[in-house]
Amino acid sequence: MKTFAKWATAAAVATLVAAPALAAERITATLWVGPKHPVSVGGYDPFIEAVEASGDFEVKYFQGGALLGAKPAMAGIGDGIADVGMLAMTYFPAEFPNAQLVADMGLSTPNNIVAMAMATEFNLLHCPDCLAEYEAQNLIYTGTYSTSPYTIISKEPIRSTADLAGKKMRVPGSLWSRWAQSVGGIEVNVPSSEMFEGLDKGALDIAIQAPGALRSYSLWDTAKYNTLLNLGTYHSLSMMTWNADRWAEFSPEQRKMLLAEAGKASLGATVFYTTSDEEVLAEAKEHGVEIIEPSDEMRATKDEFVAADVDAIIQTAVEQHGIADAAEKVKVLKGLIDKWAAIVEEVGEDDVEGIQAKLQSEIYDKLPADYGA
Repeated sequence: MKTFAKWATAAAVATLVAAPALAAERITATLWVGPKHPVSVGGYDPFIEAVEASGDFEVKYFQGGALLGAKPAMAGIGDGIADVGMLAMTYFPAEFPNAQLVADMGLSTPNNIVAMAMATEFNLLHCPDCLAEYEAQNLIYTGTYSTSPYTIISKEPIRSTADLAGKKMRVPGSLWSRWAQSVGGIEVNVPSSEMFEGLDKGALDIAIQAPGALRSYSLWDTAKYNTLLNLGTYHSLSMMTWNADRWAEFSPEQRKMLLAEAGKASLGATVFYTTSDEEVLAEAKEHGVEIIEPSDEMRATKDEFVAADVDAIIQTAVEQHGIADAAEKVKVLKGLIDKWAAIVEEVGEDDVEGIQAKLQSEIYDKLPADYGA
């Protein structure tokens, strides 16, 4: 993943074309995470640089929720307060039931690049119901990013599944709640902003988070163990969500360019999560944090849960979200996970440019010229 900075710069430079005679159009972009977040550094920053380099657009860029927060973003983009922004789809279960099904596949993903590619291809090419949900909110979907895999950050060492019994765990969603229950843990529903205090005061024993949270939330000041059991990804996100009316105003050539740059941004943010984790893991010892490799027994127990949880995923989708064909959609999603796992293995996880080329040829090149128009 060390090639990311070089790739991002090259990707932006590659978009340079002669500026048109007409003045550049204004785009308003909104982001509710801060300027150091992986989505900003790895995704939106190079996206905006590339879009402005095209000469067609200039971007007014709001970060840290300065224009729209995480929950107001859906209605705000749909109403045209912003032209483009990010959505975390699990905030909107009523409007996006299919996105909840995609989210529930988190523990089935081997890594975040596979998760990002799977979700993007599913939404764009295999789920007209998903696109219809965006259309109903006057929105256009153009791609997904994924967090890096969640792990176990703890006050006490976790070296076996038995060590999890009775532990109070902060979980990031219902999928991980089911996993916590399966290993005898006690789920505690608190926002991520309260993880540090919970661990520090004893209200939590464990935070289910990517290693990067040791630094970004200062968890390494209170939790001294990180067991690297791959607990899946959070990937039900709409990275570059466009106002549908604004999108329809663009020319076919502009839309093609924006789609290609959305794909690069989605991969860029995904990769930056991984590079951030690598940095934090390299620094962990300096902060007194022991990095623990999961035992074969822990991996096997997790795999057993994932296999058994498929029925719960389907039942939840049917009964809670009204997705009658949930079983067929889960089959498609699992097939896409297998497909992209094979592609990433063949290309190489560190070959960001090669993976981007596959995303373009396997997904974006297959979209019609009038996509979303």
